[in-house]
Amino acid sequence: MFDPLEETSTAIAWISFPSLPPNFFVEEAIFSLAAAVGKPLQVDLATKNQTRPSCARVKVEVDLLSEFPKRINVGLRRQSGKICEKWIKIKYDYVPKYCQSCKIQGHNEQQCYIIHPELYPKEGGESGGKKNKEEELHDGDAIQKKKSAEHNDNKDQEQFKAQRQKNGAGWRRKVK
Repeated sequence: MFDPLEETSTAIAWISFPSLPPNFFVEEAIFSLAAAVGKPLQVDLATKNQTRPSCARVKVEVDLLSEFPKRINVGLRRQSGKICEKWIKIKYDYVPKYCQSCKIQGHNEQQCYIIHPELYPKEGGESGGKKNKEEELHDGDAIQKKKSAEHNDNKDQEQFKAQRQKNGAGWRRKVK
């Protein structure tokens, strides 16, 4: 059932089949292999044009709650009629994480602030508000840079105001 407070566990991912045999470099064969992962949507341009013989890439709609196979076993029929098995490796490009606890994409249960509130960043740094010498020096540099930037901004504003006064209040249309 649809719940507007939960993100879907369905996502789009690119998968690759490195070292795919040349006879599998047709869209139907690639889609058949990709169906073991999810719903195949499209092959990338290099795969479609067969300009990258090293691997085939396909965009797949996946369910983040399901297991992702690392390889697929396929049967190849030799010219002699004998069938031999070959394992096709699957490489996953970025696949988003999904938290089953809070139903949000982007993190998993080990990184969930709801399950592990101690992971939530604390105010004032990790050391409970006390800063070490390196943090103090860094903060001092940041303050100095901020003051310098503010000084430059004020200087720029003063120059701008002087230029406006010299040239008039702004752009005016000349009327004849």
